[in-house]
Amino acid sequence: MAKALAEPIRVHILDVVRRSPVPVCQCELVPLFDVPQSTLSHHVNKLVDAGVVAVERRHKWAYYSVRQDAIKELIAWLS
Repeated sequence: MAKALAEPIRVHILDVVRRSPVPVCQCELVPLFDVPQSTLSHHVNKLVDAGVVAVERRHKWAYYSVRQDAIKELIAWLS
């Protein structure tokens, strides 16, 4: 998990997703970051692979939400 959060853009992505009361569509993330969509997908996939972010596929879009158990683990690790 720490390795996944070693990149500042991933911390920012996690913060955006964490602050949203509903799952965040991939299409909503793209305009927030000054990187190509493929690069953003790469970083989000690293968060998903680390178990920090969950992904739900709806038709052609991906929706992201924070895994609360992972956040609790992260908080415990940082304490």
